[in-house]
Amino acid sequence: MENKKRKAGGQALIEGVLMMADNGYALSVRKQDGTIVTESKPFTKLVKRNKKLNFFPLRGIITFIETLKIGFESLNRSADIYYETDTNNKNGLKNFFETVITFILAIIIGLALFLFLPIQIVQFLKIENQFQFNLLIGLIRFIFFIVYLLIISQIKDIKRIFMYHGAEHKTVFAYENGDDLTVENTKKYSTKHPRCGTSFLFITLAFAIIFYSLVDTVVFSVFKITNTPMNRFLNHIIFLPIVATISYELLFLSEKFSKNIFIKLLIYPGLLFQYITTKEPTDDMLEVSIASLKESLKFNSEDGNA
Repeated sequence: MENKKRKAGGQALIEGVLMMADNGYALSVRKQDGTIVTESKPFTKLVKRNKKLNFFPLRGIITFIETLKIGFESLNRSADIYYETDTNNKNGLKNFFETVITFILAIIIGLALFLFLPIQIVQFLKIENQFQFNLLIGLIRFIFFIVYLLIISQIKDIKRIFMYHGAEHKTVFAYENGDDLTVENTKKYSTKHPRCGTSFLFITLAFAIIFYSLVDTVVFSVFKITNTPMNRFLNHIIFLPIVATISYELLFLSEKFSKNIFIKLLIYPGLLFQYITTKEPTDDMLEVSIASLKESLKFNSEDGNA
């Protein structure tokens, strides 16, 4: 197989890694007793199954929703496996529900912190120019995001997830470069990958700053809507799918034209973010990541060897 045709991706889980290949995905989790549990499912993106849906802007939002769904389900399943959640394991159930509640709270706090609070802060400044108003909101969100990442990266459990994130990137790099999937081969690669979801987050944040600056100006001026923090918050929620869709397309283009100097500059800040969101993994974490990728590649009739 030519190296340029090799492509995989995934995400870090609780004590594990999710890996996606063309025709399926797999997750591997290291249980508390040290054993690795691997599960897999066949999967083909809807836009590949139905070519009529493979166009802008529909393909972006469909892929985004599908990826989120698989990611949430896999995160939930990894907690289930690691904490050995079943009706006979009360401690496992307790830890599992604590993880779910923490995750839900994190989403609520995230919405408040990144969407509503910046609007409330800038509102006090009484800036009349709508474009400047929204630009400042975007910059505050950007700063909040960096500070948020720095803070959570110090939490022990999050730190381990970021280490598994690094393991995922190293393993994908080894595969895409045609190496046999072994711990020794994967260790030499970087934890920073240009196709990472962190890059998608950066592109989304950067695009949102410009997009909301323009859209809010038009919406509040043309439709004569009262300019309040809550109205701005609702407006940003309504247009969030559009922001995510266009950001996905920008990420798609950045991958397609990765050698272009402008594209390299576009994705570079996303790589810098990965100094926070990825950490050097241990050998046993690489073993988990390799197990996951090898299992997912079986759907492509591959074994992970060059």
